[in-house]
Amino acid sequence: MELKGRYTGLSFDVDHKALLTFSVDAPLSALEDDYLRLKDKEVKLKWDAYSPKRSLSANAYFHTLCREIGKALGRSETFVKNRMIASDGQCDLMENGERWSIKTNLAVDKMWEQENIHVKPIGSKIENGQTLFFYAVMRPSHTYTAKEMSQLIDATVQEAKALGIPTISDAEVKRLLEAWNAR
Repeated sequence: MELKGRYTGLSFDVDHKALLTFSVDAPLSALEDDYLRLKDKEVKLKWDAYSPKRSLSANAYFHTLCREIGKALGRSETFVKNRMIASDGQCDLMENGERWSIKTNLAVDKMWEQENIHVKPIGSKIENGQTLFFYAVMRPSHTYTAKEMSQLIDATVQEAKALGIPTISDAEVKRLLEAWNAR
């Protein structure tokens, strides 16, 4: 079960084990079954700062704009999506906070046609007579928070407008992005 709430307390029992207190946004009826099923059993806990999820309709709109931009540029939706994520998206970070990077012989145009990875070019060098390219690995848009997706959509809308591609109104974009904060 995943819940939204607040971490409200920390204390210790007589055996010096931590007792954590959370206030959650769920009715008692939604918690009773899990309480009875898991009471006094070992469970796995994980908590993190809350971040509203991005709207699926916002992600669909991003993909629609990429498809239209691709048509205007004679490129695939995948190419445009990867280029936009490289320009205005978020780096994928390892647990230690460092960004993921890869080295390959695939040039940027080929890498941006890949469906299964999003990358940002960060350099190249000649090694053993072959050009190698270095890329930062980028997170896919479906993992973005509302703020991150907002930045990506804003940049994509500007790109579409610059190419004369019709977009929804600024007010509609604003409503689409505000829907994230209501989740």
